[in-house]
Amino acid sequence: MDVAASCAVGEEVVESSRGDAGRTVDQVIDGMGFGRYQVWLLCLCGAGWAADILDVQAVAYLIPALIKDWGETRANLGLAASFTFVGMLLGSLFWGVMSDRLGRRPAFALTSLCAGVAGMLASTSHNVSILVFWRLIQGFGLGGNLAVDFSLFMEFVPTNARGSASTLLTIFATFGSMTAALLAWLFVDPALGSGWRPFLLCCAAPGVLIAALRSRMLESPHFLASCGRFDEAEQVLRSVAAYNGVTLPAALCVRHPLKPIQAPGLQQELAQVLKRLTDAHLGPRMAATSLMWFALSFGFYGFNVWGPSYFLARGFSPQRSYEALFSSVACQIPGSLSAAYLVERTGRRPLLVAFSMGCCLAISGFAISTSQAAMVGCSLVLNFNTAALWAVTYTFTPEIFPTALRTSAMGVCSAIARISGILTSYLGMPR
Repeated sequence: MDVAASCAVGEEVVESSRGDAGRTVDQVIDGMGFGRYQVWLLCLCGAGWAADILDVQAVAYLIPALIKDWGETRANLGLAASFTFVGMLLGSLFWGVMSDRLGRRPAFALTSLCAGVAGMLASTSHNVSILVFWRLIQGFGLGGNLAVDFSLFMEFVPTNARGSASTLLTIFATFGSMTAALLAWLFVDPALGSGWRPFLLCCAAPGVLIAALRSRMLESPHFLASCGRFDEAEQVLRSVAAYNGVTLPAALCVRHPLKPIQAPGLQQELAQVLKRLTDAHLGPRMAATSLMWFALSFGFYGFNVWGPSYFLARGFSPQRSYEALFSSVACQIPGSLSAAYLVERTGRRPLLVAFSMGCCLAISGFAISTSQAAMVGCSLVLNFNTAALWAVTYTFTPEIFPTALRTSAMGVCSAIARISGILTSYLGMPR
């Protein structure tokens, strides 16, 4: 491998002590294959995805119940959704940069802990102001999940399995959506305004357990090597190999083609990250990717945050609306599986175009539908295409940014998605 080319994209090099040709960390992981450690990491990263979607959609089911329980207006309760996304925006930026600065592992555990504890405390709220405060803190934790989880997972997965593995990761988001609908179906009664407190507790409590399990995971060898912590990177590689039942050469020495650069402070680090993401090389890529995330998130959150309210406003009974939402969300599973099958065979870009067109047609049909059957049908198609599109987007985005900026770039994209959430929380409000 050309070292200059490796430097250009921020790759790490692993060399043997005998002076053989350099190998990237990815090549070492490729030799291990997709084993037990990657499966375990898939489950823990997927749990973060599920928690993110579960807690975002929890607000949608809260609003009809709290209108009855507290006598509040939709506009005031919409603040709970808006400030959740404000917290997620701030958390995306903060945790993305901090994981590039301090490591993936601390953020991996702390994001889930913050979201879980704040979500449980939100169930004790007695007015909108308190609910908004705890949702803001919860959003701050949730915002880091997607930025950190996906990058950490990708850095442990063999390159020839990243497309399929990362799309499988998005299936966990579907389980989060289905769990939100199922828990609301079991606990929440919009007509009586009851059951929302145990509903919130059930949605948030798993975050604390997830945080405890995540604290035991290994740091990314890519991150360690890029910081000059070569012995630790080698130790992680050997630990993963042992867990997978694979033996690495006795003499293994981790190297990096670039001298590690440590910014003297967080302000300088943020400035350095912003400069690199907006330079002539990465700037156009960052702008195009951010626009793609904004558009996708606008449609996704617009439907999922206000979906229950829209169904109720169009004459659905609470029972019927929960049935419709659960069924439509279930269509995300075949959507994600379709993306997992096609992403390595068809390529990322053609799928981005195809699934985007599917989303556009489905949401247009939903908006103009005059019958309940047509609305449900369009929501099924919409969720299929949305899940597939998210899967491909999350596979494509981290692949086009270097390791040193990967979670920062994901954090920026995730923050852009939260801006969409903030807008849809207001613009999508039933009038």
